[in-house]
Amino acid sequence: MYTKNRLTSFLFVFVLSATCAPSSVLAVALLSEELELYLPWVEHQEQTYSAFLSPEGGSGLVFRLNEIDGREDSAPPGGVADIGDDLEVSLPLVSYLGELYSVTLDPDGSGGFQVTSAAPVLVPEGRGAVLSVELMETKAVDQIAIEYPFAALAGLDLRYDVAVYRVGYQTLDAFGNLTAASGVVGVPLGIPAGAPLLSFQHGTITSRANAPSVNLQETGADLALYLMGASGYVMAVPDYLGFGDSSGLHPYMHAKTLAWTVIDLIRATRSLAADSGYPLNGQLFLTGYSEGGYATMAAQREIETHHTDELSITASAPMAGAYDLSGTMLQLFLSGDPVPSPLQFPYVLLAYNGIYGVYEEITNLLAEEHVNTVLGLFDGENDSDTINAALPSLLNELFAPNLLTALESSDYHPAKAALENNDVYRWTPVSPTRLYHCLDDEQVPYANATVALDYFTAAGADVELETLFFGSHVGCAVPALLSGSSWFDSLVELP
Repeated sequence: MYTKNRLTSFLFVFVLSATCAPSSVLAVALLSEELELYLPWVEHQEQTYSAFLSPEGGSGLVFRLNEIDGREDSAPPGGVADIGDDLEVSLPLVSYLGELYSVTLDPDGSGGFQVTSAAPVLVPEGRGAVLSVELMETKAVDQIAIEYPFAALAGLDLRYDVAVYRVGYQTLDAFGNLTAASGVVGVPLGIPAGAPLLSFQHGTITSRANAPSVNLQETGADLALYLMGASGYVMAVPDYLGFGDSSGLHPYMHAKTLAWTVIDLIRATRSLAADSGYPLNGQLFLTGYSEGGYATMAAQREIETHHTDELSITASAPMAGAYDLSGTMLQLFLSGDPVPSPLQFPYVLLAYNGIYGVYEEITNLLAEEHVNTVLGLFDGENDSDTINAALPSLLNELFAPNLLTALESSDYHPAKAALENNDVYRWTPVSPTRLYHCLDDEQVPYANATVALDYFTAAGADVELETLFFGSHVGCAVPALLSGSSWFDSLVELP
């Protein structure tokens, strides 16, 4: 069996000779940490299949076909795998440990397929380009103080009027293709010197009407924009894909797209500041709560892995995030206990099914009696409260029995590989990092933070965990954000 370190090294050997753009591919193959390879669509001799391959020992990385099944649905344009007449297998997009690679497999003459070329996927240029700018509103500092009276109790020093802009920009979809996105940017007015830039990532939403660029209040984006903006920070708040200028189902808890939308709005904001002569001081802060905490950690990992020549993080504060999807969150999913927010699990699996093509028939994912209800609920029109009220709190009533059996098994399953590929804690943070989490969080268990902290500590990273005691997931949000902002303030000399 090959170790993940050996495979990672192998994948980068071919970076100069095999790096390529994804070329509008609309599906992703999955490679697990155990090097089990799932191909949702394989096209050969005008037939479409899904295939599962497992690794075997030898002098090179070799896979052997374990299972192949016919698919009635057509592969999306640029389907995952193309098999030539000589049985060479071309994989334009393979996800491994959350990174995207292009891979070629050649038959080895003994029934196996050997990796002959592999490289990180080269994404197109144009990320972060500004597509539109529109002033949403401006608030005077006195008005902000009146509307948010707890700011004084929290010791926030509100000094500046704040202008809030809706910004359209370019980012990447789950397949590495350029796509439109949007978000909001808050600017402190009349600031005498350079301002730090703070990116705030919001929590889970399901309704397009609740996106920050449409409704600031629904996600708490108004708190970040006005309180931190009035304190002297330039604020950036992405909508995420599936909201604002982006259509389709939000790729919920998909690490790459969340990271890309954060990073590319930071780029757009810096570009707008430079073009307008607005002073920034070069400091960059990241924070967010719930899905936003997960997005914050994903963005930090992406920046520190791929963009250190461009971005330097002053401090990062992920809060109440589901960092351990394949462990802590899967255990919650399989516990058999009622869950307070049942929408999380179908949301994740519907999003992953659209990216990784796990199931041809949606009835393999959802119990047949709930299929139409669930698909109707996740149409972008219903808010989280509506969806949670319509779903059973016992997940074994919601999902197909064969899915639950597969997830409970120790055997490989592509849905488990998808969760594993979107865990965001398996890396070593470099920037000052503090995790914030309430001990009694009932929606995103506290163990997500301890699992991440233990991994970071073992890897030698200097990361802290601030345990909070404000009860519920929702009740902990404002105290966590205020505590994080106080830490940020201690690291920057605000003008």
